[in-house]
Amino acid sequence: MFYQTIRSKRKTIALEITPDAVLVVRAPFGASQQRIRNLVDEKSAWIRKHSHKMLAKKNSYQPKKFVSGEKFLFLGRAYSLQTIKDGRKKLYFEDKLYIPEKYMSEAKKILESWYRRQAKVLIVKRVDHLVRLHGIEYERIRITGAAKRWGSCSGKNLNFAWRLIMAPQEIVDYVAAHEIAHLEVKNHSGKFWNKVAGICPNYKSKRQWLRENGHALAL
Repeated sequence: MFYQTIRSKRKTIALEITPDAVLVVRAPFGASQQRIRNLVDEKSAWIRKHSHKMLAKKNSYQPKKFVSGEKFLFLGRAYSLQTIKDGRKKLYFEDKLYIPEKYMSEAKKILESWYRRQAKVLIVKRVDHLVRLHGIEYERIRITGAAKRWGSCSGKNLNFAWRLIMAPQEIVDYVAAHEIAHLEVKNHSGKFWNKVAGICPNYKSKRQWLRENGHALAL
């Protein structure tokens, strides 16, 4: 059985199925390959069950159609795209997402640009709120087009995928907490997860939500 091994300063071995149905084994530096293989074999039924579940979710996702009536997520809520006859702006956001007819051929590009602007404002706002509460400092936030990672931390700089703004605010806060914690703890040790818990209590349910629903946060 194929799996990816990620080693860190942790005490136990953990198994994770990614949204692409890839098995990731998170193991301590000192864990032998035999010990890892034994655990994978022992948990083979669980691995198959959850791999099939992730594949079914991935395959059930339908690419967006940029036409009136299609729904797009923003902070966890679905908004319909509506074509309007005319308008000076390329997009109006009220109870729906309104795009003038003359710009509909650019709808995907317009929506991504809008999401990026919203992400820049709202994610920075949430990060600033959390770092003030917990006395942590950062230097810069960058909004990226990352397709595989929701966030990352490099030195004192934080990066977040613009797609994250499609998720509910509590999920945005979890990813923010995760990266803020990395400002002080660079690995995924118990100390790190304790730091995350201090910033975002009940983070485990938020992380699980993202694993199960992250595939839908896309254009």
